[in-house]
Amino acid sequence: MAVTKKDIADYLGISRTAVSLVLNDTPSSTVSEETRKKILQAAKELGYAEVSPKLCYILYNRPADDPRYMNDLRAVEETASAYNYRVLFMNVKAAPEDFIKLQRFLRSQEVSGFIVSGDIDEQIIELIVQSKVPYVFYGGTLREGVNVVVNDDKKLAYNATKYLLSLGHRRIACLTGSLDLMTHVLSIEGYKQAYEEADLPVDKTLVQVGADEDGYELCKRMQMLDIPFTAAFCANTVIQFGVLQRLRQCGISVPQEVSLIGSGMSELVKASFPQLTTYYVYPQQKGILVKQLIEKIEMKQFDPAIAYLSEFTFYAGETVAVCK
Repeated sequence: MAVTKKDIADYLGISRTAVSLVLNDTPSSTVSEETRKKILQAAKELGYAEVSPKLCYILYNRPADDPRYMNDLRAVEETASAYNYRVLFMNVKAAPEDFIKLQRFLRSQEVSGFIVSGDIDEQIIELIVQSKVPYVFYGGTLREGVNVVVNDDKKLAYNATKYLLSLGHRRIACLTGSLDLMTHVLSIEGYKQAYEEADLPVDKTLVQVGADEDGYELCKRMQMLDIPFTAAFCANTVIQFGVLQRLRQCGISVPQEVSLIGSGMSELVKASFPQLTTYYVYPQQKGILVKQLIEKIEMKQFDPAIAYLSEFTFYAGETVAVCK
C-alpha cells in the first residue's frame, strides 16, 4: 500500500498538518527546521511518493509571508488533503515577468485547478479565466460571470461596529485600505449601516483610508488632525496591529482608553500584546473554496457563481472594553 502523509505523521508522532506543510513546501509555516528535516527523512525512508492530483493556491500581489493569508492556505490544504488533492503554492506579483511565468504554468497543465487570493485585479482575472483551467477567486471581485467566493465583509463590519456601539462607544473610527478593493468599500458600508440603525449620525472624519493599509500611519493621521475616537473598527488585523503599536507608543492604554476590533484571523491576533479582538470566518468554512473547485474539476461543470461566507466567529482577545 502507498505511504500517506498520515503514515508519516503517525511514524513521527506529530500532526498531519505539519507533515502536509513540509511536503507541500508551504512558505512561512511554523514548522521548525529540525522537524522539517525529520519529516523529509521519514518520507524518504518510508518510500513516500506523491501521486495525488494537484491544486494551486496563488497569492497575488501580496508578500508570500503575509500573515493574513497563511491561515487560509492551511485551511485550503487540509480540505484538499481530505479529497486526496495536493496543494502547490505560487506567489505572483503584478509584474510582466510574473505574468509570463504564470502563463507558462497554466499551459503546462501541471495542476487541475487554481484558487486565487490576494490583491485581485482585472489583469489576473482575465489571465486565469482565459486559460480555461477550473478556478475559484477568493475575494477581490464581485464581477458577473466569474467564479468567486467572498467573505460578507459588509456584515462583518456591521457586526463589529454594532458590538462597539453596544458597549457605549459613539466615536468609532473606521480604518481601511484602498477603496479600489471591494473588501474595504463593503467594510465602510457595514460600518455606516450600524450607525444608521442605531439612529446615530456618521462623522465622516472618523472614516480614514490608507492605500498602504498602515494602521500606525492612519492612527497618527487622526492624532495630527485632532480627531478624537474611543474605539476603532479595523478592516484587517494588519491595520489593527499597527494602530495598537501607535497607541502604545503614545502611552494610550488599550482597551482602557481606546478599544480596537478587527476583521480576520492571522498570526498577529494571538502574538500581539494584548491579544487582538476580532471577527473572522472560521477556517473550516473556507473549505468551500476547495469543495467548489473540485466539483467543477470532477463534474467538468464550469458555470460561474458567487458564494458568500457569512458566518463569523468572535475572538474576544483583549483589545475591547466598555466605553468610560
